[in-house]
Amino acid sequence: MKDAVYSAPLFADRSRVRPDAVPRAAIDHFHWEQPGYARPHSTAQLWGIARVGLFARLQSDEAPLRCEVTQRDGPVWTDSCLELFLAPVPGDPRYLNLEVNPAGVFLCQVGAVREGRRFLAELTPLAPEVRAFRSAGVWGCELFLPDALIAAVFGADYHTAAGTLRGNFYKCADGSAAPHYGACFPVDSEALGFHNPACFGRIDLQPFQADTEREA
Repeated sequence: MKDAVYSAPLFADRSRVRPDAVPRAAIDHFHWEQPGYARPHSTAQLWGIARVGLFARLQSDEAPLRCEVTQRDGPVWTDSCLELFLAPVPGDPRYLNLEVNPAGVFLCQVGAVREGRRFLAELTPLAPEVRAFRSAGVWGCELFLPDALIAAVFGADYHTAAGTLRGNFYKCADGSAAPHYGACFPVDSEALGFHNPACFGRIDLQPFQADTEREA
């Protein structure tokens, strides 16, 4: 990810989704390290389905896990946590931060900067779809941001289509026995932490090649 670009496939419909064709981005830039901090191997994938929504899958081999937060929009970053920060609407500086612990408990906010962010629950009854999983020494989460949710939160006529998004994938565990702060695209300010949209990478959402060839 040295070029700060992640290539995400856009599938024509649900029946054409091929998880094996979605690139894995390494969450391997670690920040603010001190003795005893960990570097778990973590990855992220993101893809879209045209006029349906955006999907992501993040996973980590972190162990042991901390999982204590049980309420939506609680401080899940103190637990073992995987995070998607995403600015989905071109020209709008606001971005979503969706943070998930191993129980699938999540926090989700929107705003342009770290301060003054608003919980999505304050803005709409719609919510991201979040599923946590554990298998073969890893834990992770699968995320779905429907078009209707993005449209409601950003006040835009939004439909998932080919284009350029901006965002980052993170791994943290502030309150664990072995804390860590991992990012896919490196960040440069401890004061801002992960809320640093100037350091977001480019996410190129482009039609999946097999779909393009099928329609030719």
